Formats: sequence, structure tokens, C-alpha cells
Amino acid sequence: MVSLRGRWRPTLASAVVLILGVITGCGGPDASSDAGSVSSASTTTSTTPANVYEQQRAAGVTRLLDELTETITSGNLREVGVLLDDTATPAFKNRWVTATANFRPREFSRGGSDGRLRFAHFDYQLAPTEEAETLVPADVQGLLDAEGSSDSWVAPVELRYALGGERAPGVDESEVVVSTQFVVARYGDEWKLVGDAEALGGEPTPTQLWELPALSVTDVATAGGTSVIASYPRTAQTVANLRRLLPDAVDAVSAFWGDSWDRRAVVVATSKPNEFEELVIQGRGVTGTAAAATVYNRVDYPRRTATGQRVVFTPAADDLAAPTLAVVLRHELTHVAARAQTALDAPLWITEGVAEFVGRKGTYTRFADAAPDLTEAIRAGDVPAGLPDDAAFAMDGATSEVAYQSAWSMAAYVADRYDEARLKRLYLGVAATADPARQDAAIRAALGVDRSELVAGWGRWLDGQVR
Repeated sequence: MVSLRGRWRPTLASAVVLILGVITGCGGPDASSDAGSVSSASTTTSTTPANVYEQQRAAGVTRLLDELTETITSGNLREVGVLLDDTATPAFKNRWVTATANFRPREFSRGGSDGRLRFAHFDYQLAPTEEAETLVPADVQGLLDAEGSSDSWVAPVELRYALGGERAPGVDESEVVVSTQFVVARYGDEWKLVGDAEALGGEPTPTQLWELPALSVTDVATAGGTSVIASYPRTAQTVANLRRLLPDAVDAVSAFWGDSWDRRAVVVATSKPNEFEELVIQGRGVTGTAAAATVYNRVDYPRRTATGQRVVFTPAADDLAAPTLAVVLRHELTHVAARAQTALDAPLWITEGVAEFVGRKGTYTRFADAAPDLTEAIRAGDVPAGLPDDAAFAMDGATSEVAYQSAWSMAAYVADRYDEARLKRLYLGVAATADPARQDAAIRAALGVDRSELVAGWGRWLDGQVR
């Protein structure tokens, strides 16, 4: 995540944030984390043989989901309303109208695309689950009864999609799976959409890029293939800057991390605070002064892959000069490159420090230019006695500024005292775990010193830099 206080602060991609059902952060809690998906707990479909009633219900809702998929992807605004129940809330109805509008063909072309997100596939379908069935809330059921509904169901649903593909050139990413629940109601032989998880009293279904009004898309050629910049109205300057900066930013990250990542990205420019907030739910380390955040859908640790990664900029990015925006972009793309090898609870001093090191490399001539708040503290005799803890990064103001600058300076120290290859090795070891003992072992394996010796050497280096 990036914050601004007269100047920019790096993005905290290791924060826990959601988009598409995605948590920011550098990893997940287990080997096949799907941490961002809305839980399908308390949905239906058991392992016992289905009776005729259940089969008919599943078949009817499958037809509804097929019609929903076809209506949205064809941009058919006339038909989308037919699929929505009269009892659905205005916000729920508007979500589908907006999504359908964003799939409609455009009359202009920009950046080599027609202004729309393009998909290799896009499909809503019933999801398998062994959880017990959830009852439709009494207040919702009362409205459906009054409308003459003969049946209702809280259906487990998956949205499965992938950008790009042979028939639709684009970013060409792996499949993203978003799990949710739909409340559906039957009238005769037809089923209609009533609501989602929010109608059940839970958190709303994570917002997708195409569910916010007036989405536009432009393509950019980068080292690993086509990258995508998704944007909303009044972000023209940010988009223009990102188009120029993105290829070099990808190359700068690869220069440190290597070519073992996709070397392409989906970057999002928002123009209103609510757009950023809906795409990025604030969590660990996210502050109100954020300038950007990186989010993802799923990490498969054994296969070292991550899906659905997005770099999302706040409206404040429109005020950033191009060189500053470049630093932020390189920082965020470092999180993208490192995602599949970074644990969810990895210490922020290493994840943010290395991302900040890559982002700022070659952009300053004096230590004080890169770390003014830390410089001031050291001159006042307050040399850090230890590495910043995670809580310090989540606070607005001077505390978080010093935390970020301290993390950057530790990475800069390791690169200067050892080299960048050892810094990457340090990252891979320390960021792989939340266990301090394993982190200590990783420090010694990478640098040949223990944590206390590392901190002591860093302190001497800081003092020398400031003097």
C-alpha cells in the first residue's frame, strides 16, 4: 500500500485486503490458499443421492446462471432486468446493470483494445459443497411469499473466469474462481436472482472490476506479454503515465527478482474513494493515506503460482508526478513477483523493505532524500534498536513513515554490505514464514550472522550514512 504525506509512501501489498475475493498480503495460510473467496459455508448440495426435487431445483438454477452468463457477456441490457426478482434491492439490481453495460461493445479504441476487458472464458455455475443448507432469511422469505414465489434457495455459486485467451488476446491469466451465495426464487418454471451474501446478513460479495460504472481498458506490451490497465472516468493522466511507465517497471523488478514471474500485470486506476474501497477492503497495514494496494485471488504454494493479482491505485495517484508514480509501481510489482513465495504473515520489515528497495533504486543521491524522517530521528540520537514491528506500518503519520524508511534502509544495507543476490536470498528465507525462530535461521543462512549482529551492523551503517 502507498501513502502520501507531502510525499509518497510505499504500497503495503502485504496488507490483508480483498478484491475479487482476494486478500492482499504476501501469501496465504496454507498450501492452496483461496483466502479471498466468500465462504460458501452453510450452502447446500450433499454427497447423498439427490432426490427429484433437488435435481429439478439444481437444473432450474443452472439455467438461470447460464442465462445470467449469456446476458452479461453479450451486454444485453434489455434482458438483464428479466433475470432479477422484483424484491431485489436497488443496489443489487444496479450491480448487474452496470456489469452488463461494461460488457457492451465500444465505439472507440485505445491502446490496442476496444476499451473492454476480454475473457478467455466467463461463467457462473453451481458450486459443489457438502455444507448444510442455509434458510432464506425470514424477512426476505416474507417478501418472496407476497410475490407468489413457490420455492427459494440459498445456492452455492462460483464465478469462473480468465482474462485473455487465444480468441480474446489480452493479459492471458490463469483462471480466477470467486465463490459466493445467491438467493434465488422460483415462479412457475422460472427462477430469478434475489440477492447475494449481503441479503443473508453477511458481507457483500467482493466487487469485480466490471461491477463499477464506466470501466475502460487499455493494453500495454510488457516483457511477459500483454499487461492491462483498467480505469474509471477522470483517470486519464494516471493511465497515460502508467502506459509509459509499466514496461520499464516490469523490467526493473525482473532485474532484481529474475524472470520467474509472469512479467505482466493488471493495474487499476480509480477516480473515487468508494471505487478503491470496494475493490480493496482495508485490512492489515492498510491506512487511510494509501496510494495503492496489491490484491490477489488465490495462492498455490506448492506450485508457486498466484492468480487474480491486481495493483489498485487510489484517486491520489492522479496527483503524483510520473517519477513518483514509477517508484510506487515498481514497489507494487515487486509484491506481485514475490507473491507466491511470501507467507500471509511474513514480517513487513522484509516484504515492504525489499519492495521499497526495488521501487526506489536509482532515484536518490543522498540517504536523507530517501529516508528524511529516519534521518531526523538518527540525528536526534534515536538509532533503531530493532527491526520495525508490523503494527508500526499500519499507523498513519510519522510512525509509519519511519517504519517504511527503516525497512527500506535495512534492505539497502544488506544490498550494500553483501549484495542484491544475498538480499533476495534473505527475502526468500525470512518471508516464507511467520515463525521468528525460522526467520532467525534464514538470516544466518543468507548472511552468516544472527539477528542481533544484523541489527547492530545496520545501526552502524545508518549512523555512517547520516553522518
